[in-house]
Amino acid sequence: MTKRTTTHLFIFLLCIYALTAGGHYGGDGLWNYLTAQSLMRDGDLVISDESFTLPEMQKHRDAITSSGRHYSKYGPGMPLAEIPFYAIGLLLTGIFPNIPADYLTMFTTSMTNVVISALWVLFFYFIIQSFNYPPSTTKWLTGAFALSTMVFPYSGYGYPEPLVGLGLLIATHSLIKRHPSPILAGIGFAIAILTKFYTLILLPIPLLYMRRTHYSTSRLAIFLSPIVAACLLIAYHNHLRYGNILHTGYHLDILAQKGGYLAFIPTQIFTAFYGLLFSTGRGLIFFFPLICLLPIAYHKFKSSHPNEARLFFGFTLILFVLLLPMIDWHAGSSWGPRYLLPILPFCIFPLGVLADIKWTRYLTVLGFFAQLPGALMNPYLFTHFVQDKKIGAIIFAPHQMGDLLFSPNLSPIIGGYYQLTSAIHRLITGDSLNYTISSGTERFVSGSLKNYDLIDMWWVNVLRTNILSPTMTLALTLVVICLILIAIYSARIWIADETD
Repeated sequence: MTKRTTTHLFIFLLCIYALTAGGHYGGDGLWNYLTAQSLMRDGDLVISDESFTLPEMQKHRDAITSSGRHYSKYGPGMPLAEIPFYAIGLLLTGIFPNIPADYLTMFTTSMTNVVISALWVLFFYFIIQSFNYPPSTTKWLTGAFALSTMVFPYSGYGYPEPLVGLGLLIATHSLIKRHPSPILAGIGFAIAILTKFYTLILLPIPLLYMRRTHYSTSRLAIFLSPIVAACLLIAYHNHLRYGNILHTGYHLDILAQKGGYLAFIPTQIFTAFYGLLFSTGRGLIFFFPLICLLPIAYHKFKSSHPNEARLFFGFTLILFVLLLPMIDWHAGSSWGPRYLLPILPFCIFPLGVLADIKWTRYLTVLGFFAQLPGALMNPYLFTHFVQDKKIGAIIFAPHQMGDLLFSPNLSPIIGGYYQLTSAIHRLITGDSLNYTISSGTERFVSGSLKNYDLIDMWWVNVLRTNILSPTMTLALTLVVICLILIAIYSARIWIADETD
């Protein structure tokens, strides 16, 4: 591995993820954005004391605060990571006074996961070097992780899972490299905990790894110190918002008030197990086809890297089992099994032992095409299409087999290609396509994809709004062309460099 190789990989990833990002936020991402905005402008955590100049954004903010919430229920990790990007947006408002300030700050803040995801893949590449795979194998696995998994579409969304994944890989890299760094490992794990507190449940796994690899007590203490600091910060964060170090904000949710987020009953556990692995709406086998080869690869990988294999298996197993009793295991209308996103690297590392098997490349390509509609389109619009047209039972409730989760006819991947083909047809002819769709159990419904087939990339969204002058539109076009050319050049250099 050379500095030149990693630099070109990082530039390639930044360009690709930046080109396909939507440039806006919704759902969980909007909560984090509002918190970052409040921290930056007011120095507090209150999200209900801000107003927007754009009516549609004000509507989203009002929908959040109308429930009586004044604070985000999410951890401080993601808003803290977004602050520098929000600050860049504020600086740009002085340079481009004719563009609404909310557009600029939302756009720059939405690029947070572009950088985080690029760094995540970079640390994946660092770790994969530890296993002495041939250069072609390391590049195949890195490319597969970057473009053939849910990392690709989620690099453009506002969810915190990429930051959790980055923290876990920083910790892993710092533990298994030739000269381990317990302090960096602790910082990485602390990042994950600050972002999603439940990742604290994974802590026994690196501790067991450190014990097997004969870490001294002092080095264990060094590893734990940033984690203890993160827990204290979370406690202080909870106290500032709710006056109780144990209240995170989730206690105000409807699920919490109706009995909690967990249901330890066979129906729930079986539904979540089947849904996370095999359902057409959330099944990992469809959103990450290479997972089919993991059992074979893990057995071979364990014989050559036993400690690392146990570390990876521990992370994967504990997080997967944790999700089984969770009522919202499906993460609502998310793209694929979002909650499994942080552990995907640990499922990919062992696959290098199967590099000579022809099927690995085929499944990688299949994975890329599975992610493509999620990266180019807005998958939530297909959910709205199904809801608006009343196609089947639209259920995200506990233990229930909602058609959007379990019907092959309403697979988000297939729906994404409905959107994509309709968008291409509209670009060529000016008209959206009509599709006749069934839930698989109910009647067929015919409807136009108009208003549901919008290509969701920031520069396309900007051109669609017509808010730029002709000169600015030309400048934007040149920026996009430059990003494409830089991505192609960087990819060629990275692939051609065999000095790893």
